[in-house]
Amino acid sequence: MPTLYWSRGSVALAPHIVLEEIGEPYRTERVEIDQRGRGEMLVPPEYLKVNPKGRVPALVLEDGVLTEAPAIMVYLARKHPQAGLLPKDALAEARCLEWMNWVATTIHAVAFSQIVRPQRFVAEEADYPAVVARGRQNVGAAYAYIEEQLQGREWAVEGGYSIVDPYLLFFYLASKNAGNPMGERFPAWTAVAERVLARPATQRVLERQAAPA
Repeated sequence: MPTLYWSRGSVALAPHIVLEEIGEPYRTERVEIDQRGRGEMLVPPEYLKVNPKGRVPALVLEDGVLTEAPAIMVYLARKHPQAGLLPKDALAEARCLEWMNWVATTIHAVAFSQIVRPQRFVAEEADYPAVVARGRQNVGAAYAYIEEQLQGREWAVEGGYSIVDPYLLFFYLASKNAGNPMGERFPAWTAVAERVLARPATQRVLERQAAPA
């Protein structure tokens, strides 16, 4: 039985939703990562034995450990095709991967990191504000692109609900929870996010992740 390691408020929300959508048995282990100031994290030593990268999610399988949210979600979707979370059409599948790669690199690894971990980009603390400001600009530009792409669509990729939709949901919720007026600024994205939120699997995961440890 696979075991998903996750922490509250992390991108692990997306593969957690995918696991719940699949409907097969799985376990979860919550990782308590201590956030110490801007960008500094204290990772439990026992978790570093699972994932030396010190990041969540990690999916422990019978034949090893899989890390990185996009890789985990693609694996789960292909392992369980009956769930219909990855299109069978080659071009539609490529569109999913196109979305996943772009979000992981442009938004998560760069823009979000510029805002919350500017020390990854510059050595001097005096330069942090400029990096954070640029990160906010980059997030704004990326979110405008998402909004444009989702105009008139029910889901991110034509053909139906896919692993892309819960992935986008994490970033939507992260920004909304930070106080950004997502519904006002991004109505098309909000409509897609609300459809994901209405799914029973998503509701169950959000309820479990919100429960006390």
